[in-house]
Amino acid sequence: MRPAAAWLERVFLQGVPLFGAGLIFASQVQAQIRVDAYFDEPQWQEAVRCDDWHRIEPFALDEPRYRNELRILSAERGLAAAFVIDQPPGERRIRPRTPRDAENLVGDTVALMIDFDATGQVGYEFSVGLGGGVRDGLITNQNHFDRDWDGSWQYAVRETEDQWFVELFIPWSDIRLRDSQAETRSIAIYATRYLSERAERYACPGISSETGVFLSDFKRLEVRRHTAGGRFDLVPYASVITDLIRDDMRMKAGADLSWKISPRMWLTATLNPDFGQIESDELVVDFSAIETVFTDKRPFFTQNHGLFDLRTPANGQLIYTRRIGGSPDHGPGGSTDIDGAFRLTGSVGPLIYGGFVAWEDGYAQDQGRLFSALRLAAPLEHGRLGYLATWTDRPALDRDALINALDFEVTPNNDWRVAGQFIRTDIGTAGLDLSLPGLDSLTPPPRLNPANATGYESWLQVDFNQSASMRHSLKLLHIDDRFDLNDLGYMERNALKQVEWDIRRRVASTGGSRISGETQRLYALYRENTRGEHLPSRLQVSRDVQYASIWRSYQELRYLSGGMDDLLSRGNGPVRIDARLDAYFDVTSPRIGDWQFTLGGYVFQQGLRDYSLRLQMLTSWYPTETLTLRLDLLPQYFGDWLLWEHGREFATYRARRLDLDFRLDWIPAPRHELRVKWQWIGIDADILRTYRSDPDGRLRILDAAEYSPPGFTVGSLGLQIRYRYEMGPLSEIFLVYGRGGYDMLRDDRRDIPRLLWDLGSVRDADQIMLKLRYRL
Repeated sequence: MRPAAAWLERVFLQGVPLFGAGLIFASQVQAQIRVDAYFDEPQWQEAVRCDDWHRIEPFALDEPRYRNELRILSAERGLAAAFVIDQPPGERRIRPRTPRDAENLVGDTVALMIDFDATGQVGYEFSVGLGGGVRDGLITNQNHFDRDWDGSWQYAVRETEDQWFVELFIPWSDIRLRDSQAETRSIAIYATRYLSERAERYACPGISSETGVFLSDFKRLEVRRHTAGGRFDLVPYASVITDLIRDDMRMKAGADLSWKISPRMWLTATLNPDFGQIESDELVVDFSAIETVFTDKRPFFTQNHGLFDLRTPANGQLIYTRRIGGSPDHGPGGSTDIDGAFRLTGSVGPLIYGGFVAWEDGYAQDQGRLFSALRLAAPLEHGRLGYLATWTDRPALDRDALINALDFEVTPNNDWRVAGQFIRTDIGTAGLDLSLPGLDSLTPPPRLNPANATGYESWLQVDFNQSASMRHSLKLLHIDDRFDLNDLGYMERNALKQVEWDIRRRVASTGGSRISGETQRLYALYRENTRGEHLPSRLQVSRDVQYASIWRSYQELRYLSGGMDDLLSRGNGPVRIDARLDAYFDVTSPRIGDWQFTLGGYVFQQGLRDYSLRLQMLTSWYPTETLTLRLDLLPQYFGDWLLWEHGREFATYRARRLDLDFRLDWIPAPRHELRVKWQWIGIDADILRTYRSDPDGRLRILDAAEYSPPGFTVGSLGLQIRYRYEMGPLSEIFLVYGRGGYDMLRDDRRDIPRLLWDLGSVRDADQIMLKLRYRL
């Protein structure tokens, strides 16, 4: 057994005592809240209210068109919320049923966002549509929404002729809470109501998530404190997968465990989790040098993860959970089975802590990987100080990675927010020796490799809200050329110095104007690498316009300066790129009967000379309140497409591309959901010219005798048909059919229509899966 595996077993599996005693239940007896949207229990007389409602879309900050009321009640078992929404009979109510966690909850909706500790660090979102659709998620880094989190909260919707009502109940046992001995608990809330027919949103308080300071500006409320009872959930699962290509059947079983040991300590664990075949990834065909990021829907890696969710400018993530169980280090692509993982979070006084460990199949045999993290955070009166450490062991590569990060956030008032991080990475190639004499579970293992690659990143962000309608954001970033997050985290690149300046101005028009509101943006980005080479930078202006007729349009003009692209050649030297000019627009209609449309166009350069064009045609159809169909067509023409071939050789292509995206969501009854997602991408590319880069980065044209690759075609397919039945919280049955594939052929003469006709031959994966998970 590998020494690290023995150390892991010694620490976590051999009789290490848990902190604290057994489950803690509140002794106070209180009538249970019925979640029925009637609010007729006597406890509602003690509810506190949020009355400071304003119109924020458009950003007028005036009185709402109709009255909205929110009541918050702290009960023995959880927090209850009641929405009372005025909507007269003459105002059309739009109530389609939508799948859980849909990116856009279509129709009339309400949302409640709560920071249960009122520290501005982690918030929870609970959204409900008039048709019964729900969405939940976490809010971190002030305004970053992560909707992979799923809670076991309850809700009810009721309508009358002049009003509609929504009731929510969020169990204390579902939420991580700081300990307190006071009679009341300070929470911070933010509520919204969306009037779909008029495209207006009202909020209490009147703030917007588009500002740099959002979570910290929630409205503070004092509610009665109740002792959060202990809770133990065991959710086993079993799945059967029939592979229609290999003609075999595989069975898999595992379990998720959640134990809220005390109000301030929470242990979660998973044994043999699946990789998430239930949620298919978006179809992507990308020839760039930057890795594509995907979301994670595996329950263990979404529950209580907000404490670890630290991000950086340039799209960095210190912990990117899709690394865990990703492509193996020792073989071809695909996924890796995870043997197990656990996470412990809690608080001691004002200090919040958390840690997790996950290990893959074969780690003891030097094949899988080990991932671990430790997080400490100290909320302050107007900010936060934090520390994060991660360690990744990759024995198949004889590599380990240690990350240490310090982070801070200061929000002295409603106008200013200052945040930043200092991160150090240590990448070793001789691993850690955990078998030294006298080493016990409390002694950190020594690092033996004196030639570790050590890198640093630091960044600073300053957000300034000059007025209610104006926002400024300044970001400064420096990454050296030895910095590397990609063992457990994610980064697009290193060796970067970057400055961003973002100005947004929101304007609301008064009566009589054909424009009801708009958001204007000026964005400037300057970049260079650590060798002092100027990288392509950007100056961008845009308008997002909401018309009084409920139509919406967006326009953007972007100038990209010339410079050196030092990623395009994959480490074979920089390439000099000339300045480019791009323009984009789209227009979205209101609901026209049962239909809604979006039309858009994008003119851009991605080569050396000519322009390219992309059109977008999105059609949504709502034939009934239980059925939604959407078709998105993106035909594209590339007049001059520059691609890296190998070494210092490049080629430009004239190409046609078509992206098709069809979605069907049918929710015939509560708890039943049928979803169809069909995506196809086809590319037909013909060679134009070939080039070789010189040492100074200039591209020199090659003749056919030197290098002349043929054209190519790409056909990529993704299809998923999924039925879901919800038996109860954390208890579901899934029946899923999935099929997909990717074909790239050189010297292929097929055009886009023929590629579409031949999509049946694209078949790398073809399977049926039945999965049951049930909370005991």
